[in-house]
Amino acid sequence: MGDGLLVQAETFSRATVNSNGAILLGRRFEIDSFAGRPIRVISHFHSDHTLQLSKSKRTANHIVATYPTLEALRVLGQSLPEEKLLPIEYGRSIAFEEEVLTLIKSTHVIGSAQVLVELPDGIRVGYTGDFKFPGTNIMRDLDVLIIDATYGDEFMVRPFKREIDLLFSDLVADLLSKGKPVIVKGYHGKLQEAMSILRSYGISAPFVMPEKVFRLTEVARKHGLKINDHFSEKSDEGREIIESGWFIYMSHANARNNVIPSTSEISLTGWFFASPIKKIYENGKNEKWIVALSDHADFEDTINYVEEAEPKTLIVDGYRTSREVAENFAKNVEKRLGIEAKVMPNQ
Repeated sequence: MGDGLLVQAETFSRATVNSNGAILLGRRFEIDSFAGRPIRVISHFHSDHTLQLSKSKRTANHIVATYPTLEALRVLGQSLPEEKLLPIEYGRSIAFEEEVLTLIKSTHVIGSAQVLVELPDGIRVGYTGDFKFPGTNIMRDLDVLIIDATYGDEFMVRPFKREIDLLFSDLVADLLSKGKPVIVKGYHGKLQEAMSILRSYGISAPFVMPEKVFRLTEVARKHGLKINDHFSEKSDEGREIIESGWFIYMSHANARNNVIPSTSEISLTGWFFASPIKKIYENGKNEKWIVALSDHADFEDTINYVEEAEPKTLIVDGYRTSREVAENFAKNVEKRLGIEAKVMPNQ
C-alpha cells in the first residue's frame, strides 16, 4: 500500500460511518447509533439519531447529550439509565482519557448539537448532525468532517427560504380570519419552532396540542424558545379553547385529527421546492395546505457550510439519506470546492 493510501486509511479510521449508521469519531465515541464503544453521543432526539440506543444503554459507560435532548427523550418515552447519563452544555470540553469531546450548537431542533473530537496527535474530527445554515456554528480546522446532506442534490434548493417564516405566519393569519381553527402538522421539534415563529410575527391565537407535544413544548420553553398561550388538549383551558373555535392545533405529522371537524390544515415539510406555499385540497368545510418550512439546510446552504468550514476531507453520511443524493453531494463538493469527499458507509 502506498504512502497516500496509508494516510487515507489512517484518516478514515479516525472518522467513519458504520453499517448501523453510527458515526465513529476517534476510538471511543459512537454517535447516533451503536458500535459497541464506551461513549454513546446523541446529537438530537429524532428517531433516526437514536438508533439502537437500547444496546448502547447496556454496553456504553456514558451516554452524552445536551440537557434538552435528554429531557426530550424522556418525554418521548426513552428510559435512560441515570447513572450513565452525562449532560453537557454547548462549548464545554470533556476529556475521555486522551480524546477530548465538545458539543457545538446547531440549529435544527431544541438541544441539537454538532460533535467535535480532538485526538492526542492533534487530529480534529467532527460531525454536524442535522442542521440549518445560516444559524449553525461552523466547525473549522477539521481534518475530517462528517456531514448530514439530507437535501444534497442540486435541485433541492428553496429560493424563498429567507421569507418562509413571514409567508407561513401570513397564511395562518389569513386562515384564522375565516373563523375556523387551524391545524399545523409537523414533526417534534419543528412544531415548537413553528409556534415560536408564529408568536414572533404577532399571531396571538392560543395553541392547543396533545399532551406529548405540550410536554416537549415545555422543554423547549425551559431552554429558551419563546412560546406562550399554549395548552394541552386534556386541560380544562384546552377544552374551553376548543369549544370557542378560535385556536391553532399543533399536531404531529403522523397523527390523525379526531378533535376538530371543520378546519384549515397546514402540513410543514422540507420536501417541497417549487413554491413556499401550495393549497392541495378544499371542499368548502376543509382546506389543506403545504408550507415548505424545513429544519434542514438545503443543497445551497449545505455547500456553503462546507465551503466555510474548509475541512481537509469530507465524509457524507450516506446512511440517513439516499445513496444517490449523498454521492451527488460528494461529487459537487469535489468539483466546486476541491475538497476530497467520500460517502460512507461503504456499499
